[in-house]
Amino acid sequence: MLNYKFLKKLIYVPLAAIFIFIGYEYPIIIEKPKKYLKFYLKKTGFTESFIHSKQVIKTQENENSKNPLDTAKLIEGNSYDLKLEKILSFDGKTAGVFIDGNDFKKINLNVFLQNGLLIFDNKKVKEINIPVDSYFSKNGGVKSIIRYKKNYFALISTQNLNCFNASLINLNTGKKIFSTDCIDDIENIDFNGIGGAYIENNRDIFLTLGAPEWNSEKISSLAQEEKSFYGKIIKFKSKSFLQDEINPEDYKIFSLGHKNPQGLVLNENIIFSVEHGPQGGDEINLILEGRNYGWPIISYGTKYNNGKSYKKYDDKFEKPLFTFLPSVAPSSLNNCPENLKNYYKENYCLISLSLREMSLFVILIDKKKLNLINIEKFKIEQRLRHFGLNIDNKLFQKKNSFIISADGEGLYKVSFENFR
Repeated sequence: MLNYKFLKKLIYVPLAAIFIFIGYEYPIIIEKPKKYLKFYLKKTGFTESFIHSKQVIKTQENENSKNPLDTAKLIEGNSYDLKLEKILSFDGKTAGVFIDGNDFKKINLNVFLQNGLLIFDNKKVKEINIPVDSYFSKNGGVKSIIRYKKNYFALISTQNLNCFNASLINLNTGKKIFSTDCIDDIENIDFNGIGGAYIENNRDIFLTLGAPEWNSEKISSLAQEEKSFYGKIIKFKSKSFLQDEINPEDYKIFSLGHKNPQGLVLNENIIFSVEHGPQGGDEINLILEGRNYGWPIISYGTKYNNGKSYKKYDDKFEKPLFTFLPSVAPSSLNNCPENLKNYYKENYCLISLSLREMSLFVILIDKKKLNLINIEKFKIEQRLRHFGLNIDNKLFQKKNSFIISADGEGLYKVSFENFR
């Protein structure tokens, strides 16, 4: 008796031959069907990936296997120094960095890349379980990874016919559990602006969703539309992430009027964020439930290409704690490691990474008045994207050292030393 599964797989062989012939003659026509074919070949076990070739994965593994050169350096600060040491090399941009273990010599790394690859066991590489409608153009791809109860979920840009949006994917099952509304201005989508920062408390997960555009009034206006998810911070019931689909009663808009919040942190039950502005106007914000943060009506930045200024103030909207002029392109935000936190124990102590300014910032906020006291910049000369997180989604730190990622470079071990 013939094996049913073998016959099912055998059906794909003549189909593959037909697609190969048509693809050779008419490459544009066949591009999308070819993607679907590769996806189902992966599902049936013929291939290990559908986005990347085996050669791409092998090249990434070879890069990981290289021992980092001696890149340790000390960056002098005002009252202490920052020590930086490379621990893993890889190309690409991270979507999330997760670390388990108690010793830097024995830690287990799970590094998710925006191109859909996962570096695991510190050296191995594989393609994650993403859906067939994942969309990698317009700066799309895997934009953020959320870990909850040892499960991983990806915020991914997706396309289904003319519907371009973002979806949360359960990477164990490959199924969508949540999707945003469709974006109408297809030509001006820029998924670099989709946000993706998150925090978790005992009951809830807060996720930032930006208005994904570079210069589109139609898309940016969604930040003020209460029926749209874009330009919002969404509050989900944590347990809803373990459902096949998140029900509408399990989430709500927590705040609105955001452009592109890429950093979010919880400190003593107070939520802070860092957010991209337009040309200038990047912000540090105190996030309060039900408040409107004004984008795209107010901003201290200007329109792109040295365009007109925005309205600076309106009492209907929350003011930022601080505005960066010019832009620094802030990425991740977290609480300070223990030694720095104790050094500044009278203040809330935060650390933030930046892309354009290629720096790590130490941010101090007064605990009583909630106003900004100081920002100190440590110039690293790398586009910095993520902090390594522990099992509780907090800053991974051992002996006051922590981990950050840099675009196209890899991971660095960082510590504050030589306090004066």
